[in-house]
Amino acid sequence: MEYADFHSKSSTPVFKNGSKLPVLHSYEPAEYSPIAGEGLPRRRIGWDSVPAECKMGAEYSNVWSLFEYAAKRYPEHDCMGKRVPLGKGPFQWINYTEAYERAKAAGAGLRALGLKPGDCIGVYAPNSEEWALSGLGAYSQSMTVVPLYDTLGDDAVRYEIEHAELKLVICAEKNLHALAAVKDKVPTLKTIVQVEPLGESDPYADELKAAGITFFDYDSMIAKGKAEPVAPTVPEPDSIAVIMYTSGTTGDPKGVCLSHRGITIGASYGGGIDLQQETYLSYLPLAHIFETMLEQGILCRGGRIGYFSGNLKLLLEDVAALKPTIFVGVPRVFQRVYDRVMSTIESKPAPIQALFRFAMSQEFNARKNGRSGSCLGFLFKKVRKALGGNVRIIVSGAAPLPAYVHEFLVSTMGAEMYEGYGMTENCAQATLPLMYEYRSGRVGPPMPTQDVKLVDVPEMNYTSASYPPCGEILTRGAVNFVRYHKNPEATAETLREDGWLHTGDIGRWNPDGTLSIIDRKKNIFKLAQGEYVAAEKIENFLTKSAYIAQLFVYGNSYTTKLVAVCTPDVEKMMAHAVHSGWAAAGAAAADVFTKPEVAAFILGEIKACGKAAKLHGFEIPQAVHIEGDINDLGQGFTIENDCLTPTFKLKRPQLLARYREKIHAMYAELGESPESV
Repeated sequence: MEYADFHSKSSTPVFKNGSKLPVLHSYEPAEYSPIAGEGLPRRRIGWDSVPAECKMGAEYSNVWSLFEYAAKRYPEHDCMGKRVPLGKGPFQWINYTEAYERAKAAGAGLRALGLKPGDCIGVYAPNSEEWALSGLGAYSQSMTVVPLYDTLGDDAVRYEIEHAELKLVICAEKNLHALAAVKDKVPTLKTIVQVEPLGESDPYADELKAAGITFFDYDSMIAKGKAEPVAPTVPEPDSIAVIMYTSGTTGDPKGVCLSHRGITIGASYGGGIDLQQETYLSYLPLAHIFETMLEQGILCRGGRIGYFSGNLKLLLEDVAALKPTIFVGVPRVFQRVYDRVMSTIESKPAPIQALFRFAMSQEFNARKNGRSGSCLGFLFKKVRKALGGNVRIIVSGAAPLPAYVHEFLVSTMGAEMYEGYGMTENCAQATLPLMYEYRSGRVGPPMPTQDVKLVDVPEMNYTSASYPPCGEILTRGAVNFVRYHKNPEATAETLREDGWLHTGDIGRWNPDGTLSIIDRKKNIFKLAQGEYVAAEKIENFLTKSAYIAQLFVYGNSYTTKLVAVCTPDVEKMMAHAVHSGWAAAGAAAADVFTKPEVAAFILGEIKACGKAAKLHGFEIPQAVHIEGDINDLGQGFTIENDCLTPTFKLKRPQLLARYREKIHAMYAELGESPESV
């Protein structure tokens, strides 16, 4: 396949075979000159430059002014809603005018509690209307918001409060125990504001007050703000809006400092998606940049955000009550939708299964040829109700979406499907497909807000001169982060003086100018025989097995073979075990997964997937340990046991520490020295 002319920047791309999918998605801007060891930067087709200001105007290049713009433009539109009573009733809404006034009161309340412009406040709670209004209130007074993941352990909570020097934390009642546990180790913390109303007696109130910490509730803070109003202190565009701590797969998390300018540019341009006045369900953690940017993008266009009930087990009930028009998730969420639907279909008679699969193929082919759907789309009416029935846009992010799940969503949901790429350090702004994209494995051309280039990684055989060009992905634009908080060394390593952000991810430019993510630079090590191994790439290939939910691949420079730890897919594995006679119906998975037959079967799946992916022999694990202690989410590697980050990335040092004895045993069985582990 020949390369398209990437120097062309026509805003009217050629269409192929009547499809609405352009042949060319990006071009090489003329202002860049070649540099040895690097590919030329690329920009989204039709864009002459990357923006330096908010799309609505330079005066709105701070989060508070951008929300004020929306409040004045859409005063009577529904803005934020929650189910009343929580988790049971219908959504009840406040409009933009009401939200604006409450946010101002929240800002004044923070000032009344002793905070001043430039101070940092923490928010340690599930997504809620109170979370969002507190954040906007902080922005109204030029304060910096530090979101804390709702699932953090005590050590991470202590580290982030101490590192960011938080004076005040807005906290959900269920998380008070974590603050109480570290109260004597965080001298800067002086005030806690509980999201829920205070009761007559609170088990932690006396304990916190004894430590010199003032204890309020959210309603009291709002009341103080109304009683002692303070005019907004509008932030400067280049001041820090958010310090967002990354998940920390190794060592302590890094505090990513994001500017008001970067957030408002990213939110106002929306990644190139035609966002309108959408209805959106907020349930992904606001401590994740993906969710933060989406909410700001919805709000600046007058859309409405309904907040989930706080319990992921009730998520589908929240979806049914809200009927969102845009649904955003991580691959695990969409995998569960796929599994539920396909499990139901597989229980039906063979003719119905055949009809369903035929209809899926017809719908997919229709989208492939640029049509909005086929005449069989009505067969998916019940499937679409899984996401409320009104979804027109689906966005997946944070990790690669399996190809079969991508094709399932494209075929059955009747919505535009976007799988993008970004990271905290660039406000989740890197690449995103154009509308009508149907192919999996591609994350689109650069967003309008970024230039993107690839730099050679010769030790991994990825070069910009290869065909197709490959290398480490770099991005440049005003949406890139300012610095890592109190960490100039890490800042200099990641964000160079020329403005290019080194992502650590390996990408490939496809002939049409779209990008594919193919590897990770940091998760590479050398085996004893001198062969380089990219563990994450191998894990991505091997977890294509329907029987493997999670996989940790391990090796080092003193061993010649790889080994693995696997969390099986409980539903699939148990069904196979019963069918094969290894287990009785109704047996406990934890007991069944200790059987040698399960390990042998999973190892067979690993080898089959490795062969199908054309991995080298040294890239295929030769032994596997089965993790049988699995939570309700189907995870053996969890946030709670410190093996998984809140964004579901593997924490490799912690996994090694947890499974060191099992890894020792596997290497001993393979005839290699376990002492090197």
